[in-house]
Amino acid sequence: MEQSRALKQQSQWLLPWHWLVPLFCLLCAGIVTEYQSRQLVEQRQNQALQQLVGLSGQLRSFVESELNTSLYMSLGLASHLRASDGKLSEKEMLFLLQNLLEQGKHIRNIGLAPDNVLTLIYPVQGNERALGLDYKNLPQQWPEIKQLIEEKEPKLVGPVALIQGGEGYVYRVPLFLNDGSYWGIISTVLDLTSFNQMLLQQANSLQVQVGIREKDQSSGALFGYSHLFSEDALVLDLNIKGAEWQIAVRFMDDATGWGLWQWRLLGASLSVVFCLMLAWLLYSYRRSALFADALQDNEMYSRRIMNSVLDVIVTTDVDGTIDRVNSAVSTVFGYLPIQLAGQPFSLLLASGQAEVLATQDPGEGAAIELLGVRHSGEIFAIDLSRNSTEHQGKARYVWLIRDISERKKVEQLKNEFVSTVSHELRTPLTAITGALGLAIGGALGELNEKQQHMLMLAQQNSQRLGKLINDLLDIEKLAVNKMQFKFRLWPLNELLRQAIELNQPVALQRQVRLELHCAEQNDLWVEVDEVRLQQVMANLLANAIRHSPTGAVVQVSMALSPKMVKVTVTDQGSGVASGFEPRLFEKFSQADSSDRRQVTGTGLGLAICKDLIKAMRGEIGYQRSEQGGACFYFTLPLATELSLE
Repeated sequence: MEQSRALKQQSQWLLPWHWLVPLFCLLCAGIVTEYQSRQLVEQRQNQALQQLVGLSGQLRSFVESELNTSLYMSLGLASHLRASDGKLSEKEMLFLLQNLLEQGKHIRNIGLAPDNVLTLIYPVQGNERALGLDYKNLPQQWPEIKQLIEEKEPKLVGPVALIQGGEGYVYRVPLFLNDGSYWGIISTVLDLTSFNQMLLQQANSLQVQVGIREKDQSSGALFGYSHLFSEDALVLDLNIKGAEWQIAVRFMDDATGWGLWQWRLLGASLSVVFCLMLAWLLYSYRRSALFADALQDNEMYSRRIMNSVLDVIVTTDVDGTIDRVNSAVSTVFGYLPIQLAGQPFSLLLASGQAEVLATQDPGEGAAIELLGVRHSGEIFAIDLSRNSTEHQGKARYVWLIRDISERKKVEQLKNEFVSTVSHELRTPLTAITGALGLAIGGALGELNEKQQHMLMLAQQNSQRLGKLINDLLDIEKLAVNKMQFKFRLWPLNELLRQAIELNQPVALQRQVRLELHCAEQNDLWVEVDEVRLQQVMANLLANAIRHSPTGAVVQVSMALSPKMVKVTVTDQGSGVASGFEPRLFEKFSQADSSDRRQVTGTGLGLAICKDLIKAMRGEIGYQRSEQGGACFYFTLPLATELSLE
């Protein structure tokens, strides 16, 4: 009781904290998650920025080295022409241009335009349309070219539409001789398709996005993504001869790692899971406390129920060691319950009864009669039944023991009384029946119709009384095992034919027809007492005839099983009420026991049949017929099986 009270108090104390503690933990976890997420994101951003600076430097160096190599060649050509005062033969110029084109990675062609007229271009093939071009005749390009000449600085422009077709980047170098006079323009056309592919591969290998644009322009990109210049990308100036370009570099989305909201989501998810688990643990602990309290109350309640039962209840393991008993054992056997714990179950049985129990296993719920022994040594009769159960994964037996010593004494007194009365009544009743038979036969002279009817009624009732006395004597003999049986081998089919012939007059009187089915089975032999078997058949047929309507058929049939033969008697009456079926084979039991019942009987016939069939090693029972009537059956072992035993 103290433990139960403590568990209740503990479960009540846990009730308000069941949600408060998880909610407080969830709040703390949210604060910690936010702080840690910001720290992690800031740390990752710093690391990413350092890494991005290094990668951006690599890409800038790559772009500058790739483009400036070709542009420096154009400047070298201008220096060579200036040193030659602008006077080089065409053959020498073609040689120089060929070498420059071979060394330049991205040079498409190089042209010389003295006095702004393109007079020499290499290679000529594919660029024939550009020869003789006067830059002054290009309205879209001449203003820029004129400004370039005035500023005396080379410039990289593009992309521009080329006269020879296509687009390209043009690096124009205005050439002034040593005396300061203007000579013309050196034009180098760059094809940056291969350069763009190389830059794209380089960016993909570094998992970054790249964009290149002119420095002072806000829209459009010369290469890559223009939107990088308006986002959080790293923007660097490019050192390209004749151009002011910028490069923007940013990590790809899948290479930057998680952002703040992702870390928040992860932290929130883990926090919620943790708090739910904590709430579940608290709830489970409270449930376990309540369950333990309920289990203890249930245990006490079960113990009180067991102790209130007047019969003895014993639980044992499969080896027969007593586990627990109820308090009725003190009244019935004289032991205290604590004295029997751990003792063998055979301690409660008289000598030799344990072996009888082993040979006559009662099965689940079935009761058998044995002899028990009290603590004082007194031997008494008991009813013993057993059921199987399981406890903590181990098989257990539950034994129910009922003291039937008083019932046995009452039965013995009743049997002695019935035997005495039966014997005392049998002699005068025989004389009365004989006298009535003589009177009906004419020994007293001729009788009128009324006298004849009255004497016949008296004779019938005396015969009924004689049958009752015979049934009582049979019951008494069966109860004390004094009835003698004469077992012989008989063909069962012949015995059933005799039973039908013997009971045919009763059936004709009630206008009922008796039929034997499976008459071809003449080779079924049984070892029985022929007289007692005919007594069983007479009882079953008499019951079937009495309860059958006029013109009905009573069927007697046989069914063979591997070791037994089953005899069935089926009528077409109303059948047995379901509430009366469990008491069918009890002594003096009748479905209608009132004085006004329509069908007469003593209530002993089926009880006698049960004991007779049992004595002949068979079983008797009842089942509802499919046609709605009653169906009584009994089984007998085949003689072949008995000989094998």
